[in-house]
Amino acid sequence: MIRLRLPERILLHLLESGGADLESSKDVPFPLTQAGMVSTFGCSLERVSTSLNELMEAGLVVKRRFYWRETGRFRNFYLLTQEGKNRAQELLDELMNRKVKILTSEGLLKEVTLEDLVEHLRRSKAVRQTACELKEKKYPDPTYTNILLHLTGDTFDVRSFLTPRGVEINRKMWDFVRDAYFDSTHNYVVLTRNRHWQAGIIWLREGVKSPFTAEFRFKAGGGSGGDGLVFMFYKRKDYWPADGGNLGFVPGVGQMPGYGVEFDSQPNPDYNDPPFPHIALIKDTPMNHLAYVEDRRVGDFWRNVRIAVGESSVRVEVDGKKVLFWEGEISRAHSGIGISASTGGMTNWHIVDDVKITRQPGAGRRGGLSPKI
Repeated sequence: MIRLRLPERILLHLLESGGADLESSKDVPFPLTQAGMVSTFGCSLERVSTSLNELMEAGLVVKRRFYWRETGRFRNFYLLTQEGKNRAQELLDELMNRKVKILTSEGLLKEVTLEDLVEHLRRSKAVRQTACELKEKKYPDPTYTNILLHLTGDTFDVRSFLTPRGVEINRKMWDFVRDAYFDSTHNYVVLTRNRHWQAGIIWLREGVKSPFTAEFRFKAGGGSGGDGLVFMFYKRKDYWPADGGNLGFVPGVGQMPGYGVEFDSQPNPDYNDPPFPHIALIKDTPMNHLAYVEDRRVGDFWRNVRIAVGESSVRVEVDGKKVLFWEGEISRAHSGIGISASTGGMTNWHIVDDVKITRQPGAGRRGGLSPKI
């Protein structure tokens, strides 16, 4: 649980309300007054006053008297000192990595960091999506202060939690899971940012059990080197992806039926990895390598990938050259097709673009399954 005393909450509130870098006294915001804090925290004036006195005695907050144009009178405002600003920023840095559970309208619990929650809510608000409508009222401003006020235990209760997906075609064809989102500025999909302990998946909504060819571009880099990306097929989809060496391919516990072509930049002995960056065909779990090859083209630059899945074979090409070929019996008990990635103690951006899935000739209905992402 995230427990903060009222003085700590006031420090965070002042930092987020402009009490650290006030440039002019002409437009001092109301939240920097005692009445503004009473309104924000829903507590008594006496509690706010007592907490402010404690902060002023510690040299973290200073009281200033400014002329306030809205009332035509002078009024007391409370600002952070440099020491107070440093303490508030330390508090914010600590909070950013704290995890909470998102309780969605479907009753699902999704664990995210506070930083990710704030960024998702801000991004959704920017594209005018209702991403933070509470049970009783709309959530006005996605700040850490306001989110902490609406935490029950370690759960943030929302009616909807949306990740912006850019163009309309993607909402129709693809599902975005956990940390994955569509970057409308660059028109590509971000599976993970270069942050610790992230995991993201995009799932093609249409199921595929026939032979197919997949083509896409990916880039992994900009971080400290981990963990990797997986193109998944004939895969069961109803799970919450685990981060770290799991690569988003499985939930936190157990296996998840299906296949994947992994581009693993962080060899991990705990996952039965070979001791070098590699491309591999895996089944049901990242630990089960049906075939692998050492290949260091799993990071830093854009790579073009083509994966052809036949009746009993898998062929992988990178930048126009074959890197892996496997033959054997292939189960088609499940129909999920998607791309996952994760970070852990090591980090990377994992980005995909130009995804195209095409049924192979003679495999039932012809034609492409997915448009460009």
